[in-house]
Amino acid sequence: MKRFVYPLFFLSLLLNPWVTGCQGQSKNPAHPEHNSLLQKQAPQKEVWTCPMHPQIHKDGPGQCPICGMSLVKVDIHPELPSGAGSGIIPDAHAPIALSAERQQMIGVKFSVAEKKPLFKSIRAAGRLAFDPELYTAQNEYAEALRQLDRVKDSPLPDVNHSAKRMVGSAQLRLKILGLSDQQIAQIKSADFSESNLLINKPGQPVWVYADIYEMDISNVRPGQSAEITAGFLGGITLPGKVASVDRVINPNTRTAKARILVQQAATLLRPESYVDVTILAPLGEQVTVPFDAVLDTGKQSWIFIAGENGQFMPRVVSIRFHAGDDVAIGSGLSGGEKIVSSANFLIDSESRLKAATLGPAPTCPNEQHWDIPMAMCMPN
Repeated sequence: MKRFVYPLFFLSLLLNPWVTGCQGQSKNPAHPEHNSLLQKQAPQKEVWTCPMHPQIHKDGPGQCPICGMSLVKVDIHPELPSGAGSGIIPDAHAPIALSAERQQMIGVKFSVAEKKPLFKSIRAAGRLAFDPELYTAQNEYAEALRQLDRVKDSPLPDVNHSAKRMVGSAQLRLKILGLSDQQIAQIKSADFSESNLLINKPGQPVWVYADIYEMDISNVRPGQSAEITAGFLGGITLPGKVASVDRVINPNTRTAKARILVQQAATLLRPESYVDVTILAPLGEQVTVPFDAVLDTGKQSWIFIAGENGQFMPRVVSIRFHAGDDVAIGSGLSGGEKIVSSANFLIDSESRLKAATLGPAPTCPNEQHWDIPMAMCMPN
């Protein structure tokens, strides 16, 4: 996932008309060296700083003594955004506030974290089955069952025992070839025949073999719906259902074969033809946000919580997985919370600029973070 951070000097040019909307707090326990500055400047509640050198703090407008750039003003307000203590603030960020006019200027849009069921579309390469080995193994199992039935009343124990061993061996072979217990049980019927493993006719069921990558196997189960497409189908999508998944991983391709049954193919499907397979795997009910709402550096992921009066709070979240345009959140966010879904990069840049003007937060031991409202290190 690519995420970009606007340079501070570009931010100063873009945000100069509205950078005065940055909001902080008069008693910032996370930055004790800044408290004395705020106390001295309590009447005007503002600080002038350089976008390129945020360590420069002045009481009024002027030029940066290092680079000569014009200083920009950051207003200091006493209140924190609502929810400031309900999550971990990402590194080098701070809460901010923007007026409604400034939000409209940069195109801020909002969304709500939803708790809803998600489905993952698992795409795989497939082929129409041509499986003489499985066809032979099925017939051998059926014959072993018939042989066991013929000798069940034999007075010779060894004959009955040998027939049972033949049935067990044939059943194990079918499991290794990927058949489920339910599919094996169907072979017991006298009229069972799967000649479509060799050749098929229009209007008859067809087997499709899909190669599922190792990382997706845990999400593929019998009974799930599948869609089959191919260039030779002329835009037709064939519906199917997953019947079984191989128990053994192919060591060369690191995939497992999923067997998909397509009922009543309306056209002639030639064995070994390549097809595209999409399996819809349910992932359960998850707290979800739009893909564009999440910012990610690879080390941390965070979103911006929208509070009252134009307040924005950066909050660290953990990502479970991506499902299309939705992102499932593991922790750090609850369903129903209002979040920012557009203009995140600009808000993120101003949050970084605000944090830079306040200075570094105190260092906490491992597995702890600095809690701003509590003014102490708290467990993660």
